[in-house]
Amino acid sequence: MIVITSVAGILIFFVSLALAVMCAQRKEYPPLVSWSLLATGLVYGLGWVTVVHAAISGTDFLGAERITSDKDYWVLYNLSVLFSIFGIFLGWNILRPVASLTARISSRVFFLSYKELVFIAWFMLITAFVLRYLYVSAFGGFFSYLEYSRAIRSGIFEINNPWSFLQPFGHLTLFSSYIFWAVRRDGNKTFFNFAGFWLAFLFSVYVLYSWSGRAGFVIYLCVFLLAFIYLKHFSAKTVVIGGMVGSLATLYLLYIISNVFEIKGADNFSYYVVKEISFPFVGFFSQLERGDYLYRGFTDLLYSPLYLLPSSWTTGLMEGVEQINTLVISGAKKGDYGVTGTIPVDLITLGLMQIHVPGVFITSIVFGGFIKLLQVFFSTIESDSLRCVFLAYAAVKISFISIFYANPSNFVASVFPILLLILSILFYKSLMLVLRQGIR
Repeated sequence: MIVITSVAGILIFFVSLALAVMCAQRKEYPPLVSWSLLATGLVYGLGWVTVVHAAISGTDFLGAERITSDKDYWVLYNLSVLFSIFGIFLGWNILRPVASLTARISSRVFFLSYKELVFIAWFMLITAFVLRYLYVSAFGGFFSYLEYSRAIRSGIFEINNPWSFLQPFGHLTLFSSYIFWAVRRDGNKTFFNFAGFWLAFLFSVYVLYSWSGRAGFVIYLCVFLLAFIYLKHFSAKTVVIGGMVGSLATLYLLYIISNVFEIKGADNFSYYVVKEISFPFVGFFSQLERGDYLYRGFTDLLYSPLYLLPSSWTTGLMEGVEQINTLVISGAKKGDYGVTGTIPVDLITLGLMQIHVPGVFITSIVFGGFIKLLQVFFSTIESDSLRCVFLAYAAVKISFISIFYANPSNFVASVFPILLLILSILFYKSLMLVLRQGIR
């Protein structure tokens, strides 16, 4: 059985890689679907082989016994991965008829001069600073908040903060830095652009550090790096293959950071990899074994827009799939019985929890369709640098990362900065329209 499933995992990797490269042929940049297919092949293919061998050899990690005791489900798991791959591919191609409408909307939103882009970037930066100040004021200020941030993230410390809903608005400063960077790359190297970029960059570093996520800062830098690579006009196939190597290098960098800052580190890199990428497989087998949450009827997808609202408004209305996954795997939810974090739900487990295995295929179609619309939306931007940096964000944060952190709360959190960007632009255009009418 171990030989068969290992061969299946390797085949899944090569099928995913081949589809990713095929989709990138004759493209200026790798399409978002290529990054999703690459991510699928790396973790659900090579990652699965690594984890299953570690479980069989007796490596100690959360849920290892579930994988070894559920060998009868290994074939079903491999089939589910194939359903997901072809579901993503189908979703990517099925929404072509509405792509033109998305392109028209995007062209109107991003019809901006460089001077207007700089104004919007400053507006986002200043807004981010003010809203962040309001949020951290309950903790004594910007630097006092850092003493509480990790405890808050772990769910072992709470404070009555009336401004808690402002926490996600820290993304404004990240997108502000992207805009400043893009404008400077396009040749508009004024002092205000220079000052704006470095202020936005430094404040972004502070915000990311305050969120206490190991991967946040690395992902932030990867967006700039990928955008820079896009602008060098390497062939899309070369970038996809390079992205495979870069993903492994990034994982090793996270391993070093985890050990340096003593945040979930490991004695060696191989054990770190197993610990970090085992949760999709553990979640899948745990849900199958428990069987109580396999027919949620796509309510998680239907309710996902509610995660845009403050959590205090939606308490009791819905229970996140990550909480259910944590309960099934750890025996308790976050904050109970010593459990200090949630276990994410990947795309395949999310689909499984909707209507069993058919849900994997349908959920993957929805995901593929969404990234197609996102691709079209950003591809119409006239500025090369701005287009590249936003496509890079969508590639890294949504197309790649969201495959494994697919629970609606995480996915909406990844999309939320894009909504903030659009709202900021629309606010600016509305303000300019009012001012022009006032002058008349």
